[in-house]
Amino acid sequence: HEATGADGYVISLTRIPARTQRHPRPLLLVHGLLTSSADYVLIGPNNSLAYLLADRDYDVWMADMRGNRYSRRHTRLDSNSHDYWDFTWHEMGYYDLPAVIEYILVQTGASQVDYIGHSQGTTVFFVMASSRPEYNEKIGRMYALSPAVCVKRVRSPPVQWLLQNIDALHELFNALGVHQFLPHLTSQYGLARLLCPMTDPDNLCLQVVSQTVGPNPKMADMVSSSSGSSDRQSFMCFSNPNSIHHFQMAMQILVGHDPAGASIKQLFHYAQLQRTGQFRQYDYGRRNNTLRYSHWNAPAYNLSAVTAPVTIFYAQNDWLIDPRDAVDFSKLLPTPPTMHLVEDANFNHLDFTIAINARPMVYEHILASLEERERSNDSGRKRAR
Repeated sequence: HEATGADGYVISLTRIPARTQRHPRPLLLVHGLLTSSADYVLIGPNNSLAYLLADRDYDVWMADMRGNRYSRRHTRLDSNSHDYWDFTWHEMGYYDLPAVIEYILVQTGASQVDYIGHSQGTTVFFVMASSRPEYNEKIGRMYALSPAVCVKRVRSPPVQWLLQNIDALHELFNALGVHQFLPHLTSQYGLARLLCPMTDPDNLCLQVVSQTVGPNPKMADMVSSSSGSSDRQSFMCFSNPNSIHHFQMAMQILVGHDPAGASIKQLFHYAQLQRTGQFRQYDYGRRNNTLRYSHWNAPAYNLSAVTAPVTIFYAQNDWLIDPRDAVDFSKLLPTPPTMHLVEDANFNHLDFTIAINARPMVYEHILASLEERERSNDSGRKRAR
């Protein structure tokens, strides 16, 4: 499926349709920075969130935000042009998400969607809910996995280096005319297999990912001790569910899909959030801000306009979204959200989509919430009669 935003960007959608009409709301899943909708199916049946929802007969929709490997079309612009890449996650929230939601509602006949976002998938939601508040009424509940709105306490060494050198990098990218960051390459998977062989339990890919999102020293133990039953099959097509081979294969599958590409401007916008501690639109500098916004400062997003109910999942070992930042963000919302601190102290930022225990730690809570809300609504309708 495709939805076209008001500024001409064509957003790809993948649907797993429900077999029946027993659930009132479709579910929209939105990925994080440099990733894609593949995140929600990577670890296979019985574990990946999209499969778990579909197996319970939910109507599942997965969006690919503009500029990633699956959403590179525009009604007028060539995806290799500078103008095409002149966007950040603000435009994703302001244009893309409303177009996607409207498309899903028309296709399904529903009046609301339930929303699940990871990392940047939460950022774009809160851009929409604060700057286009009419869309709050079209959201049943928002489930925020590691919300990337307050990003002050980043612990990742590679990201800290990027943040410290962001001004020099900005000048360098402008001088070179570089507009994309880590675009998907057809040779990506072969390169990953060469540099990160599964025979090396501490290969380069694992090291880079661990230093970026937070090391999880117990991941090998979790994989080795996972049950071999059908309910705990770790990844599709794997014949030995009790082997460390699982996690290494999962990492190879991951790097075969990610990084999926982003605009340089998206990264700079996150750097501005981290530097200022403020959830604001893109800062173009005093002079250009005055021309764009009629004020020298970039306008702050009005989080007090967010009325959709929110549930936040956050993790202690998340080196990108510190748990204190998640708590600080929750206090900015007008209605206190439901908060879930993941019980596993080693759970990191990437574990929300790839960990062998993401299902019991996070997904089962979402499934229980969806079911409980439907039971409550059914009880309310019966009492009304």
